[in-house]
Amino acid sequence: MIKYNDAVPVLALKRLLYDLKDGRPDICVRFRLIGEMWQTNHSRIIQLTEKGVALNDEIKNKLIFVRDLAHVMQFELDHAFQQYQPHFHYSVNPVFAY
Repeated sequence: MIKYNDAVPVLALKRLLYDLKDGRPDICVRFRLIGEMWQTNHSRIIQLTEKGVALNDEIKNKLIFVRDLAHVMQFELDHAFQQYQPHFHYSVNPVFAY
């Protein structure tokens, strides 16, 4: 179980994204990447690659590509899923080789 003050490992984030795409495609996610501000809107997961993810911002009708999940500093979901609560900023453990 993830405690509120624990950082989520990159591999756990990747597993979460696969679980969301396969089991709950209605749940959207938004990220804050290293050196950037939060994405404005929650986005739907379109496709996952070995290291990254493609998202669809349905409000702006725009595709977003995160080439490497190791560059994600924080994320949040728009609905509860497994042990993750909605609208809570989860920190990601900054690992650059996974």
